[in-house]
Amino acid sequence: MQEKFRLSVLRVVPVRWPLRRPFVTSLGAKSYSDNVRVMARLSGGATGYGEASSSLAMPFQTAANMSAALRRLFHSLRGSDARDIEKIVSAAWRLEGKYPTAVAAFETALWDALSRALGMPFSVLWGGASTTIETLMSVSAVDPEEVSARVRAGRRRGFRLFKLKLNGHEPPERDRARLRAAHRACPRGRFLADANQSYSPENLSAFLAAARRDGLSVEVLEEPFKKRSWAALASVRATVRTPLLLDESVQTPADARRAARGRLARGVNVKLAKSGLLRGHHILREFWGEDERFRRSAASPRPLFMIGCMAESKLGLAASVHWACGLGVFDYADLDSDLLLKPTPCRGGYVRRGPTLSLPRPLPPGLGVEPA
Repeated sequence: MQEKFRLSVLRVVPVRWPLRRPFVTSLGAKSYSDNVRVMARLSGGATGYGEASSSLAMPFQTAANMSAALRRLFHSLRGSDARDIEKIVSAAWRLEGKYPTAVAAFETALWDALSRALGMPFSVLWGGASTTIETLMSVSAVDPEEVSARVRAGRRRGFRLFKLKLNGHEPPERDRARLRAAHRACPRGRFLADANQSYSPENLSAFLAAARRDGLSVEVLEEPFKKRSWAALASVRATVRTPLLLDESVQTPADARRAARGRLARGVNVKLAKSGLLRGHHILREFWGEDERFRRSAASPRPLFMIGCMAESKLGLAASVHWACGLGVFDYADLDSDLLLKPTPCRGGYVRRGPTLSLPRPLPPGLGVEPA
């Protein structure tokens, strides 16, 4: 019986996905994404898929580096029993932790193959809490007029929740103008902001004060300072009332533990593309665990959780959709990379209708996604 679960094949395919239009943040701009598709096959024939994505925030995660890391992982872990997946994933992080996107893609493909071999839907393996999730729409740090046009276009497609990319390297008025333009374009919309590590504590306080004066809401602000700037986060803990989420600062459970115990942020944006599934789950538990401990001694708002993505195609994004539906704990879903890319060859996985992502019916074993 165990022979059907052994990792027997790992196929690594570098791809370049063009974007519909340049994606712009404080970290730079990109018009394509160099990714790596991964196929893992078990000895019994079950096949699973993952995708390693490049990112402006992680420039060393090149297609060549990710591909090489994946091939080394297969060389080291070939023949492993996929039912020992926690042990395998732990070894993968130990061997190739320098390339988290490669490890995450390897883990995703292995989970997919294992769930197919077991005949279980991927989302059910992670709790089966829901079969749908609503995602926000990301808006690049472009000219305010273009921000307005993109928000209007999103509103016509049914989006009411938007994440505005900010750029603290530009004059402060630029970000304030972006926020005003977005609110005018969708007066009943909800707006999050993401500074992508570009603000200082002074910039952050000034931006939020200006928003309050203008009567404009910012529901959540993500990763304001340079990643792992723990002292800067502590310095605004008592004065900034807008909930802060961390993204680049939290890649490991140890990062989450430090942020949660220090009450340095309200929550975290977990991206399977950089943390993987098991690490991602442990990151969530660090925040939940600290929340429970503090609630026993003082009033404390519960943590806020976002599920995010990088530049995965539908093949890679499917795991985040199924995982988020399975867990059912996320307040926000930033799962719109399939809208940022031009169409990519892929079948199944999920169905998108505007902001709503739905799992296939009936639920197939694994992710139910296949490259076309």
